[in-house]
Amino acid sequence: MSVERTYRQEGLAIGALAARLGVPEHRLRQAINEGLGYRNFNAFLNHYRIADARLALADAEQREVPILTIAMDAGFQSIGPFNRAFKAETGLTPTEFRREALSRLERTDLSEPRREIG
Repeated sequence: MSVERTYRQEGLAIGALAARLGVPEHRLRQAINEGLGYRNFNAFLNHYRIADARLALADAEQREVPILTIAMDAGFQSIGPFNRAFKAETGLTPTEFRREALSRLERTDLSEPRREIG
């Protein structure tokens, strides 16, 4: 999931992922639910998608990229489910998370002295 970013695939279903991995669907479901502790396949996917979105939202170079674009790039189909899943996992809305993350970056940049080389 992390290397190939399969979670970004539009319409990804557990059956398709099981076929791609060459395992029976019930075994994959059991591994996701019991082995990894996710309540269902969507919670499993959303974990990866939200981690991806968190990196983008905390990236100063992507400050101007709309949150909807980040959500869709991460594999969500619309903003509503993204906002709900994001807040459930982080306790913050995507906008709040971005504001706090970029604020921390700015404070860090200001607090570290600039060193010239040469």
